[in-house]
Amino acid sequence: MPASIDHVCEYFSSLERLSSRLEMARTLGGLLKELDVPELAPVVYMVQGQLAPPFRGGEMGMSSKLVLRAIERAISDAAIPLNESPERLLGVLGDPGVLVEQLLAGRTGKALPVLSVFEELCALSVQSGEGSQEGKVRSLAELFLSLSPLSARFVARFVVGKLRLGVGDATIMDAMAQWQGGKEAKSAIEKAYNLCSDLGRVATALGREGLDGVLSLRPVPGYPIRMALCERLSSGEEIFDKIGVCAVESKYDGFRCQVHSDGQRVQVFSRNLEETTSMFPEIVEATRVLFGDRTVIFEGEALGFNSETGGFHPFQVTITRKRKHNVLEKSLEVPLKALVFDLMYLDGESWLDRPFRERRKQIEHVFPVHAFAIDEYETAPSGVFGTSRLIVADHPSLIDQFFDEVLEEGFEGIIAKRMEGVYTAGSRNFNWIKLKRSYKEALSDTLDLVLIGYYPGKGQRTRLGIGAVLAAVYDPDQDAFVSIARIGSGLTEENWIILRQMLEESVVPSRPASVFSDIEPEYWVDPRYVVSVRADDITRSPQHMCGKKDGEDGYALRFPRMVSHVRADKGPLDATTVSEVKTLFYRQRNLLSRHRKPEKPEQSGRLEDGGVEE
Repeated sequence: MPASIDHVCEYFSSLERLSSRLEMARTLGGLLKELDVPELAPVVYMVQGQLAPPFRGGEMGMSSKLVLRAIERAISDAAIPLNESPERLLGVLGDPGVLVEQLLAGRTGKALPVLSVFEELCALSVQSGEGSQEGKVRSLAELFLSLSPLSARFVARFVVGKLRLGVGDATIMDAMAQWQGGKEAKSAIEKAYNLCSDLGRVATALGREGLDGVLSLRPVPGYPIRMALCERLSSGEEIFDKIGVCAVESKYDGFRCQVHSDGQRVQVFSRNLEETTSMFPEIVEATRVLFGDRTVIFEGEALGFNSETGGFHPFQVTITRKRKHNVLEKSLEVPLKALVFDLMYLDGESWLDRPFRERRKQIEHVFPVHAFAIDEYETAPSGVFGTSRLIVADHPSLIDQFFDEVLEEGFEGIIAKRMEGVYTAGSRNFNWIKLKRSYKEALSDTLDLVLIGYYPGKGQRTRLGIGAVLAAVYDPDQDAFVSIARIGSGLTEENWIILRQMLEESVVPSRPASVFSDIEPEYWVDPRYVVSVRADDITRSPQHMCGKKDGEDGYALRFPRMVSHVRADKGPLDATTVSEVKTLFYRQRNLLSRHRKPEKPEQSGRLEDGGVEE
């Protein structure tokens, strides 16, 4: 029997009241178990707050104002008497879902199938052109009047992008494992997700064929593979001790691109799996020319190329290519070269489990080989594609020598790769190790933090409307964002104002279920925006939740300051993790013990969070 939207929303209501990830997974697993196969993907997408997998851009994108108009129209059409205007009530309640639920109280609704509601939302989302806004308002108002008050609450939240169930991707995978086989299913589900980035597709495979269906999933062009990540070490000697003879590549500072071709259509995906095909017309055309009707998935770094010097532009110039309009004009002004560094799929076969030495050999067979050392250029390399510059190091000194060379050439560091290492999609391990100039110091590297709240400005900051932000790192074990710093410096006044405007659109009335913080900001926000932050060092702190356990203090940043505005290339799950913070803390402590004299007793104990200048 098809599941009704009311039945699904009763589960949503239960999830909303839970804070334990284990209980959330158990509850969601119970819902999945009750669904028919065609219902699985739509419900999973709805839990994610989407109409499709995130890389397909499945957000509804309706503003709060349009939803309010739809609520007002529904109340008017139903002739429901009001003592106050919906707009005034929304100002008090702060939640369009609670508003429509209260205004429709007492109505029973039609118990619509969840699939029909999902299809109506999909149809509503693609309305465009003249009169589309009024059409959306009318359609949504009619939908509200067909729903029970409870279902109307969650539909209203869904369409404004604030479902707020607190259920992340990791919890959804836990729920699938609870539903199909328990712990032994978890690793297979995670691997399948890393291969396709589509939890709806994984859920459908589970529903149709159980665990065998998930194990049979393979890479397919059009479904981005979650990108492999690097561990960090601080010297060639440490790297060599860890992985021995290795391939060492320049680490470029550009756009990481994963390029897919199914033989007809070429797509490009960013580091955070956003489709960016329209940004890179030269990469799309070069892929068509090079591969024709062959199928392929490969990765590279796109850099702005300076034809006058034969070198690459700094990232500040390359980033100007990130645009939706006037792409062709900008591509002529700042042409791109794509330096290919890995191959994942070719001619219908996955290359992920082949050793790096084989993948690299095939890359050099398919793509033009260029040294890409600036002083070796005589003329611009022909075409768009080249291969990343690489050496094979059989001694630690060669790693350090290569590191020094790439720094002189203006690049940011190196990546060492285990020769026999496979491509571990979505994982961070020692198959890939990065070394940057900053790792040779105590803590000069940046951390990528998720913003979870902000404070209004004081003093000179009053006119900006923002004085500081509360930031967090990601804890995969809890599928949550845990506080690590309160930050009030690093941006220009103009960028503070832009940041405040962005955060205002994400304000929620209470702490999100996926956020853990004992510190309470003036305004909580959905954890969606990532910024790069530098700090003097990492300290132990009783205030912050990063790494905090029973009887143990957490970790905090001392004198943090933002060194970037919101990172368009990174999503919240790309943020620095708790385990990375711990690694940096102990590495920092070891470096300090080697290079600094012991502090005087009266100088110790400065563990408080800093960097707030209001």
